[in-house]
Amino acid sequence: MSRFLFSAFADEAAPDLAGQIAACRKNGIGAIELRGVDGDNISDIEPAQAKEIKKQLDKKEIAVSALGTNYGKMSFELEDFQSTVAVARILEAPYIRMFSFYSGPVEERIAKVRAMVECAAKKRVKCCLENEKGVYGDTPERVLEILQAAPGLGYVFDFANFMECGCDTWEAYRMLKPYITYFHIKDYSIAGQAVVPAGQGDGHIAEILADYDSDHTGQLFLTLEPHLKLFEGLGGFDEETRKKLEGGGAYATQAEAFRAAAAGMKQAAKLAQPVALGIIGFGNMGSGHARYYLEGEHKGLRIAAVADTNPARLEDAEDLLPGVETFGSAEELIESGLCNAVLIATPHYFHPPIAIAALRAGLHVMCEKPAGVYTKQVREMNEAAAESDQIFAIMYNQRTNPLYQKLRELVQGGQYGELKRVVWVICDWYRTQSYYNSGGWRATWAGEGGGVLLNQCPHNLDLWQWICGMPCKVRAACHEGRWHDIEVEDDVTIYAEYPNGATGAFITTTGEPAGANRLEITLDRAKILSEGGKLSITELDVSTKEHIESAGGGFAKPKSKTIELVFEDNSASQHATALNAFARAIQTGDRSVLYARGEEGINGLSISNAAFLSSWLERDVALPVDEALFWAELQKKIAGSKEKANVTERVEGDLSASFG
Repeated sequence: MSRFLFSAFADEAAPDLAGQIAACRKNGIGAIELRGVDGDNISDIEPAQAKEIKKQLDKKEIAVSALGTNYGKMSFELEDFQSTVAVARILEAPYIRMFSFYSGPVEERIAKVRAMVECAAKKRVKCCLENEKGVYGDTPERVLEILQAAPGLGYVFDFANFMECGCDTWEAYRMLKPYITYFHIKDYSIAGQAVVPAGQGDGHIAEILADYDSDHTGQLFLTLEPHLKLFEGLGGFDEETRKKLEGGGAYATQAEAFRAAAAGMKQAAKLAQPVALGIIGFGNMGSGHARYYLEGEHKGLRIAAVADTNPARLEDAEDLLPGVETFGSAEELIESGLCNAVLIATPHYFHPPIAIAALRAGLHVMCEKPAGVYTKQVREMNEAAAESDQIFAIMYNQRTNPLYQKLRELVQGGQYGELKRVVWVICDWYRTQSYYNSGGWRATWAGEGGGVLLNQCPHNLDLWQWICGMPCKVRAACHEGRWHDIEVEDDVTIYAEYPNGATGAFITTTGEPAGANRLEITLDRAKILSEGGKLSITELDVSTKEHIESAGGGFAKPKSKTIELVFEDNSASQHATALNAFARAIQTGDRSVLYARGEEGINGLSISNAAFLSSWLERDVALPVDEALFWAELQKKIAGSKEKANVTERVEGDLSASFG
């Protein structure tokens, strides 16, 4: 299941509903556009029959994407149509496919379409016009005219139908793109004058789907309409097509024709979404990414597989992503050949070894934050990335926030001179004891490798150095279990010094219910304050250094003005934005589109490693941090950890060990 949801006119596989359901399940299609059911057209089905149909579909977990009615062309009885709308409601079909008409004044034909649209809308069902040869709605210009004259009318883009009318699909698509509700997947060979499986004709199906995917958000049905083999009931519905298919073809049976068409549709969808992503670790973050995906937030990618060592989480993945392949270990997913990229969302210790294994297997890697627990391990991951041609990124999604982007521009751009001081009070990471009790590995030295600095603050540590640069020395107090019954730090104060003499303070905790998020940056010619989604910039008319040296009077201050900027909260889209940039980099090879290259994950981690070391040894620690010393001190913490199984031993060996 993906942003592209597969449906089919399954009456081309079998006339009976049971056979249609079986064909869909066998070919990995989760919905049916009901057209012919047990010899009856869906337009002739009564509500009582619909209830029985619904029971059969629900039992096999098959949805109804639309009703493929024959309304339009010559058929129009509003009373009958009202009954069909009732059937759509019973079957929970969001759409009714219909046509324009063969004959009559144009105004009259459009009026009939409008009447159907209004009738269905009263019951919260959407009518969708299909372009069709021979009716007033055969060319893109005529389709557009009808759509503009019938507010609320949806549109089904049928590739083959346009080509049979001599229309170019790209031109038709560009004209009608804003109106498309879903697609009928049916390709056509101009040379052979015949319908063919998607990708074997001249419809540019994959390219058009890719373009549509790049600009739209939400789920989208792709309905398979094979038209490769004569099937029961077609004559009463589409005599012209029946005559074309009569006498055989390339496929011996309806089942073969349906299978070939389904394979073509799936291949077109893969080409439109070329990044096949595997999620490794299906806890809070892994399942969160899956939900963004199901909401249609991702572009150019599809979730092809999930790995987790916890069977219950694999069941969750199968429920959330019907049809997805699942694996009990990272190695199995990496070696499966189903993916060309992975997203690593396991506990922190496992990030580097899994990333290294994936990179060496030729897969692109997006790693959740933090990059790891200790810089020695992360440096090895970065070295593996340097030896690879694969795209390597880290999920520093807060870099997509326009407020932080503006802050970086102001500080790094130099327009206000050098950094003097930065103070970040980031205490809105409040957590209860039940949060820490939710996982045995959580808030332990052996399981997680740290507390607020490793779990909540990697984003802030990254932004701190991304905006202001890396400090050269820190002194820190990391209070362990100050506010919670945990063995790791939940209250931290870091003092930092920079090569140019500037200073910094970073204060964080998970123990303040009313905690603030306030970032103050002082530059030579400005003070910048960030709080509550706002930036306040106080600009000085002269350099502080210059004013101190030249101003008369002991208390005189330089003139200033204050500018306030307000930014919209984009937190809901940050993860998808970062992952979409990752997918774009894979497709184009352009690493500059990444918000954070994976190699940059070591920077914020270096600060937290130095802060831990400073607190443990009660002294200043210079950066870059002494990796061997930090590792030795971390081992002392791990030795006393309540997490019985030492994660660091596991990650050095078998990746299939638990990371649940």
